[in-house]
Amino acid sequence: MRTVIVCPGNGCSDIRNSNWYGQMHQKLTEDHGNPCICEDFPDPLHARRDRWVPFIRSLAERQDKPEDVILVGHSSGAQAALRYAELYPVHACILVSATYTDLGDAHERASGYYPQTARQKDGEFIETNPYLFLDMTKNCANWHQFHSDDDPFIPLNEAERIRDGLGLTEKDDNYHMLPGRSHFFRYSSEILDVILQLC
Repeated sequence: MRTVIVCPGNGCSDIRNSNWYGQMHQKLTEDHGNPCICEDFPDPLHARRDRWVPFIRSLAERQDKPEDVILVGHSSGAQAALRYAELYPVHACILVSATYTDLGDAHERASGYYPQTARQKDGEFIETNPYLFLDMTKNCANWHQFHSDDDPFIPLNEAERIRDGLGLTEKDDNYHMLPGRSHFFRYSSEILDVILQLC
């Protein structure tokens, strides 16, 4: 069985009592006997990339095969999973409520995950800090993305940019647009089903 690492959204200083993370951990470990790491992340308020990606790496390196873990990232945790997969091999990544941009939020921008558009001296716009989708898909063959049509924070078109960058489709059953789920603050059995298939 593969170890699952739950990567939370920002602001979760007590991960097992936040959103659905503790419930997912319980279902995996107690109901299915599957190893799952559900630990508090450092810097929970800001969720900075330079702290979260190394922390995920430290969790993965506790395993016999760090490349065999499954990352389940929600919101900021999804951004961390994306950036982790740019650098390190991983068996699977499950993204929940991922966004492409910082949506104009200075606090999110400061986390370091998001591409930025900058104007060069010649007036041309270039993207800095781009997502390295080719590296992500090279390091991880199994991707699943969950999003809702009524997410109050992340418009559907933001999720679709991540979907398209990774080459995911509903037809291939790796892009899951579930209506009426908001920002996935509550437990979803569909996510557990995908995790178990990948374990």
